[in-house]
Amino acid sequence: MTDDWTPTEPQGPPPLGARRERRRPRRWVVSLALVAVFALGVVGGIVADRRLSVDCRTCPPPAGEGTPLIGTVETVGEGVLAVRTPDGALVALRTSAETRLMDETPSALAGLTALGRGTPVRVIGVRDADGALTVTTVDVPR
Repeated sequence: MTDDWTPTEPQGPPPLGARRERRRPRRWVVSLALVAVFALGVVGGIVADRRLSVDCRTCPPPAGEGTPLIGTVETVGEGVLAVRTPDGALVALRTSAETRLMDETPSALAGLTALGRGTPVRVIGVRDADGALTVTTVDVPR
């Protein structure tokens, strides 16, 4: 029997210009990195969106609260005023006995029912606990 086995000499450090093969990262490292990037993106988006942040003191109030809601009258009913905004949105507003109509013509003093469809208005109100806007002042600009 012949012995073909020959001991190998220990190899020293690789030559200076040789490229070492990089080990592939484990799957859990890649998964963790992707989850971290996703989580940072979601958190960053929420923080950046000032409308979703609580107690935003620098945010302007929504239209109708502090700043007038501008639009045209669509319908006037018992306790409801529907206004179409310039961007095409239809906003339903509550009216009450304390709702004041500000107009220069005496014929409009009859109340909100005197407002016809297409009349331009500027509305200011107060938010209720359920989020609906109750109108305090309806101004008809001339």
